[in-house]
Amino acid sequence: MITAIDIGNTNIHIGFYVRERLHKKLVYPTRKGVREPSFIETVRVNVPVAVAITSVVPRLTKRFASFFRKHFGLTIFRVSSRVQTHLSFDYYKPQTLGADRIANVVGGLARYRKDLIIIDFGTAITFDIVLRDGHYLGGMICPGTQTMVDALAQHTALLKKVAVVAPSRLVGRSTEECVQSGIFTGTVAMVQGLIEKIKKAYRKRFYCIATGGAGELMSKHIEGINKYDPHLCLFGTLTIYRYNAKKR
Repeated sequence: MITAIDIGNTNIHIGFYVRERLHKKLVYPTRKGVREPSFIETVRVNVPVAVAITSVVPRLTKRFASFFRKHFGLTIFRVSSRVQTHLSFDYYKPQTLGADRIANVVGGLARYRKDLIIIDFGTAITFDIVLRDGHYLGGMICPGTQTMVDALAQHTALLKKVAVVAPSRLVGRSTEECVQSGIFTGTVAMVQGLIEKIKKAYRKRFYCIATGGAGELMSKHIEGINKYDPHLCLFGTLTIYRYNAKKR
């Protein structure tokens, strides 16, 4: 069994894989971290032979590395642009590219074998564009829906946090409805518009994949999205580990 871990700014996703099949998945809020006793027991029941981590939170990467070394004698494998990914980067500084975005791209290519636009609806909304031959073209980063909600509440005196939901009407009739429609409908319009612009700029029929916490909800309302894949980053993390395990 191989343990794949995706440490994001909002949540930590942990997948236990038997070959290519996701056997078990755990999710913990990043700000609260992982409660060690219960986690140790879960790992002992699903004993890994290897651990691969994709992380955008360095301090937690170190804690997980220490945990697996101390309790299971394992050295974790860390996803980055420096390991074998079978990608060629058309990016000024590949070492600054988020490990989660690399894992998404590798996972997407391994699963779909198409020219891809991958949109991760997380704390930030990230776009990654890659050709089927592994040529990574670049991407975009926009604020996520919950990030926009939090920013409005933090930087205004009268606006409060609202739930991110599909509004019942386009034009709100209360302050809460106005914020919900502005953020949700605005995000739908932005993402749809960017998908169209990317396709037009490269003159390709990209296959568009959504992932991330808000991806399921948003993909239902964005015509340009072809597929929602909730475990794409974990699968990409596993795939990159396997590419490098062969070299080892």
